[in-house]
Amino acid sequence: MKRPRLLCVDDDPGIREFYEALFSTHGFEVVLAGSGRQALKIFQTRGYHVDAVITDYDMPEMSGPELAAEIKHSNPALPVIMVSGSKPVVEEAPHFVDAALAKGAPIQQVLEEVQRQLAIAPASKALSRYLPLGEALAAVAGTVLLVHRVWK
Repeated sequence: MKRPRLLCVDDDPGIREFYEALFSTHGFEVVLAGSGRQALKIFQTRGYHVDAVITDYDMPEMSGPELAAEIKHSNPALPVIMVSGSKPVVEEAPHFVDAALAKGAPIQQVLEEVQRQLAIAPASKALSRYLPLGEALAAVAGTVLLVHRVWK
């Protein structure tokens, strides 16, 4: 059985070690990145072989939200979980990521959220392959309406 691969991103080496110990002992393959830019390079190299991303909010060079935007642009169905020590960030984060957790959240809560996002992801991936068709149909419908108005 294939182990889910998590890309864990944090500029704090201690947090990265924690992620590796936590997730590897719970059946995940863990890929670590020390910055948003490094994570983006890994993501672009490994493409869709990453099953979920867990990222810190506040990092130098490229923040968690910037990383999330880049990843979601390439793969909207890929779950991105944001971790932050700031309560307002955790409350607002679901607007641009799939889930947000407070730093220091109980281990069980972290594991449950990762599992929940991985369970949702297959359905999102199945639907996202139809997204280009929906965009094409919307463009055709818009063109038909425009042509109809111009030729009247």
